[in-house]
Amino acid sequence: MTDWERVRQELKEAGYSGFEFDSGDTAVPGLSGEWVSGNIPREGGLKHENQPLWIRILALLGRSAVGTDPENAPESIRNIATEHGLEVVIISVSTDEARIALCDPSKYDL
Repeated sequence: MTDWERVRQELKEAGYSGFEFDSGDTAVPGLSGEWVSGNIPREGGLKHENQPLWIRILALLGRSAVGTDPENAPESIRNIATEHGLEVVIISVSTDEARIALCDPSKYDL
């Protein structure tokens, strides 16, 4: 069983406050069961300049695109997820921030 309060505390200590617990089913692929989610600044692999070339080309054409590979999440968030046996899901990305969830994979089918 995941200690969600501990996960939230570790995220806060890593500089990511504002993560909230939620559960249920959603329209987001891979996001159902139990999770914590929150908004973070767009950094690391989520920054425009760190996106694959084809995504950067789409952005130049005025298209809104971003890679949502969990590996694009900040390393500290990925490490917390790994430590607790959780999966990272990038829910959405805007110009300045990304909405990320850490999910319990035993609660849903990837």
